[in-house]
Amino acid sequence: MQGKIDSSFQTEQRDLFASGIVAEIGVNAYAVWSAIKYHADYATGQAWPGMRRLGELVGLSKSSVDRAVDVLEKAHMLRVVQGGGRRRGQTYIARERMAVRLGDRVLCTIVLDYVPSRLRSQLDRIEDALTRGGDPNAFADVEIIPGDGFAWDGAAGVLRGRIPASEVPRGQRHDEDFQRLGEAVLKRWGALPKK
Repeated sequence: MQGKIDSSFQTEQRDLFASGIVAEIGVNAYAVWSAIKYHADYATGQAWPGMRRLGELVGLSKSSVDRAVDVLEKAHMLRVVQGGGRRRGQTYIARERMAVRLGDRVLCTIVLDYVPSRLRSQLDRIEDALTRGGDPNAFADVEIIPGDGFAWDGAAGVLRGRIPASEVPRGQRHDEDFQRLGEAVLKRWGALPKK
């Protein structure tokens, strides 16, 4: 069995394209998301560029930027805090999305705020909690979006669902770290029985 989550530094270059999210949101929204990340404060992740500034950076009109921001919010790739910035405008917080997969099936998507100063350590902590357990707070600041056929049980803190045996990948284990991580995800969230 091979399960994996792509939490490399370049998630936007890998998982967003591999999962089809960029095609889903469109190039305008992807460009605006990238420009917001460019403006993100290293310590807080907050960004304060105006709509006109974002439009200048990516070559879009203010109305196109506004539509892209709406698309990004609906796709869980952006949080907008009205009046929360240094100015009277809105504060943006870009979000990272990483699909937890078993073969071609997306079990769930983990969404977390893009805060450059702590992103790597937060991802490491999540991976460690999935592979070793024992750190229930690793998921305190993330959002879980269940994949098709799964449901998130917040009270129990588990992902519920079933996977037909025919969909469980078989074959060579060319990446044992991803396999252990995938198995840990499935056990942690109740999709596989614990041994």
